[in-house]
Amino acid sequence: MKGNVLSRLFELRQELYSYLNGEGKETHILQLYDKIVAFIKKINLWKRKLTEENGKTICFPLLKYFLGENDLELPMSLKTIFLEHLTNLETHFMKYFPEEMKLYYWIKDPLTEKPLSNFTTTEEEQLIDISSDSSLRMQFSSYSLLGFWNNIKDEYPEVSNKALRILIPFATSYLCEAGFSAVAVLKSKYRSKLNVDK
Repeated sequence: MKGNVLSRLFELRQELYSYLNGEGKETHILQLYDKIVAFIKKINLWKRKLTEENGKTICFPLLKYFLGENDLELPMSLKTIFLEHLTNLETHFMKYFPEEMKLYYWIKDPLTEKPLSNFTTTEEEQLIDISSDSSLRMQFSSYSLLGFWNNIKDEYPEVSNKALRILIPFATSYLCEAGFSAVAVLKSKYRSKLNVDK
C-alpha cells in the first residue's frame, strides 16, 4: 500500500512538471508562479486533511479506494511519511519560486499595481501614464501579457523594457529539450537513411 500511495504522490509531481513544460514557449515566469502558488495551496490542503481526525484521504482517491476496499485505516506511520513527503515537495517548489515573485505583480496588472521603490522617476511616471490611459485598459485585456508590453514599448520604453526583461527569459526548459530531441533524432539510426544526393 505504501508503494502505491508514494507512487501516486510522485505521479502528481510529474503531472505538474509535465504541465509546466507543456506550456513551453507560450508562457512566462509569472504564469508559472501562479500555478506553483496554487499547487502549494493544494499541498497544504492535503496535509491538513491528513492531519484531521480519522486522517481523511479524500484528496487521494486511489488511497481512499484501497483503504475502503480492504476495510483498513491509514496507519500513523504512513501518515507521517505522506506528510513528510508533502512538506519536502512544498519546500522544493518554494526554492525555485520564492515569495519575491510578488515584486513583479505590477507587470501582470500595470493598471492598478503601485510602482516599486527601485523604479526610476521616469519608470514610475510611465507606469502612472499607463494606469491612467483608458484606451490601454481595453488593449490590456485583448493582448497577452508579453504582447501588451511589447506593443507599448515605443511609447513607454523604460517601463516596458523593465517588464520585458522579466517576461522574456524562458520560463521552462521546453526549448532546450526540443533542441536536444532534434539532435538526438539526427544522431540516431534514421540519419543513415537520409538521401542527401538530391
